[in-house]
Amino acid sequence: MTLRVKLVISVTVLLFIVIGAIGLVASRSIRSILVSQTDRNLTNLADRNPRSEPSPDSDDRDGQQTPSGQFFRPYAELLVASDGTVLLSEPSGFLDEPDPLPDVSDIGGSGGIVTLSAVEGQLEYRAYVELVADGIVFVRAAPLNDVATATKELAGSLLVGGLVVLLIGGGITWWMVGRTFAPVDEMVETAEAIANGDLTRRVPEADPATELGRLGESLNRMLGNIEESVESEREARERMRVFVADASHELRTPLTAIAGYSELHRRGGLSMPDDEERAWSRIESESRRMKNLVDDLLTLARFGQGIPLQLSEVDVEIVVQNAAADQAVSDPERTVAVTIEGPVVVTGDEERLHQVVSSLLSNVSVHTPPGTSVELRARSVGDGVEIVVADDGPGIPPEAVDHVFDRFYRADPSRSRKSGGSGLGLAIVDAIVASHGGTVSATNRQQGGATFRVVIPKRHVQRSDQDGSNAQETPSFVSARPKGGLSL
Repeated sequence: MTLRVKLVISVTVLLFIVIGAIGLVASRSIRSILVSQTDRNLTNLADRNPRSEPSPDSDDRDGQQTPSGQFFRPYAELLVASDGTVLLSEPSGFLDEPDPLPDVSDIGGSGGIVTLSAVEGQLEYRAYVELVADGIVFVRAAPLNDVATATKELAGSLLVGGLVVLLIGGGITWWMVGRTFAPVDEMVETAEAIANGDLTRRVPEADPATELGRLGESLNRMLGNIEESVESEREARERMRVFVADASHELRTPLTAIAGYSELHRRGGLSMPDDEERAWSRIESESRRMKNLVDDLLTLARFGQGIPLQLSEVDVEIVVQNAAADQAVSDPERTVAVTIEGPVVVTGDEERLHQVVSSLLSNVSVHTPPGTSVELRARSVGDGVEIVVADDGPGIPPEAVDHVFDRFYRADPSRSRKSGGSGLGLAIVDAIVASHGGTVSATNRQQGGATFRVVIPKRHVQRSDQDGSNAQETPSFVSARPKGGLSL
C-alpha cells in the first residue's frame, strides 16, 4: 500500500469518526432537548390543571380536534392503586387508534417525572406521577413517539450529510495528497532513471520554502556531486589505462634492446671486439634511458602523493643564471639570453625550481634545430614571479599546443625516442609548478618559435598540523590537463 493511499484512508477514517461523533452528540442533544420540553409541558399542565381521575368527557385542555374531525389526546391518564392495579385509564392518540397504555405495574408510590415503557411495543412515555389519595396515584404520560421520530429523522439527515461530507472530504484529500506528493513521484522517477544509468537526470525544482522543495534541492546537489565523482572516476580509469599502455610501450623498447644484445652475447654472436664493445655500449645506454624513465615516473608519483617541498626563500635570479650556465655547457651551440627585471624572490623548493627551468631549456634543445637562440626572462608580476623561456625555432604544431604537458605526448609521433626523450619532461614541469601553487602554459610566438610561461606565487601557504607544528601546505598534483596522462 502506497503512502498516498495510507494518508487518504487515515484522513477518511478520521472524518468518519468525527462525523459519527457529531451525529451521536447531535442526536442525543436533540432527544434530551425534546424530552426536557415534554417534562416542562407535563409539569406546567399539572400546575394549571390538577386532576384526580381521568375522564373521556374532559374539556379541550386535555385533547384537541384534528382538521379531519378526529379527536386526539396528547396524553395518557391513569389512576393506579397501590398494588399497581389500573383503576381508570384514558390512552393517548386517536380514539379509533389509541396508543398502548404505559406500564405502571412498578410505579409504586413514587412522584415526579419518570420514564415508562408501553405495555406492548417499543413506545416510551414521560409520565408525571402524583399521589392524589391514600394509595391512589394519578399518572399523566406523554408518548415520546414524536421525539423518537424527530431523533430518527435527524440521525438520517446526519447520516446522508455525513456520507456526502465523507465523499467530498476523501476526494479533496486524494487531490491534495496527489498534488503535494507530485514532487515525490518525480523524485522516484528520477531515482529510477539514475539507477538505470542516466546520471544527467535531476529532480524538478519545487518551492524551496517547503520540505519537499528543500529535499529536491539537496538531492540535485547530491546528484551533481555523484555525477562529478563518476565522471572523475571514469577519467581516472581512462588516464590509468593510457598511462599503463604508454609506460609499457616506453619500457618495452629498452628492455627489448637489452634482451637482444644479451641473447646475442650468450650465443657467441659478438666475436669481434668492436661488436662486443658496441653491444655493451648499447646495453648501458638503454639501461640508462630506462633508469631515467623510471626516475621520471617516480618523480611524478611522488608529486601526485603530495610529497612536501623543501621550502625556503629562493632568489629566482640565481636559479635562472645557474640553469643558463648548465645549458651553455651541455649545448654550447645555442645562445641563451638572460633578462632579470627587479627582485624575483619566492618561497619554494630551489632544487625543484631549478629542475623546471632546466627542463624547459632541455626541451628547446631537443625540439629545435642546432643554433636556435633562447630567451630566458624572469620578472615580478603582482603576487608572483614569471619565468619565460622563448625560442625562435619552428614552434609547436597547433594541434599539439593543448597537449604538450600530457605524459608521454609527442607532437611528432615518428620522432625517435633517442631524440624525443621519454615524453615526461614537461609533465614533470607541470607537476612541480602545480605543487608550488603556480601555473605553466605554452604558446606560439607570432614571429616564430614557442614560449613557455611559468608563474610561481611569491609566498607559499602555511598550515598548522594537529600537533601544533607548522608545515608547508603542498597541494596534491591534480593536472588541469587530464588528456593522455594519469594524475598520480
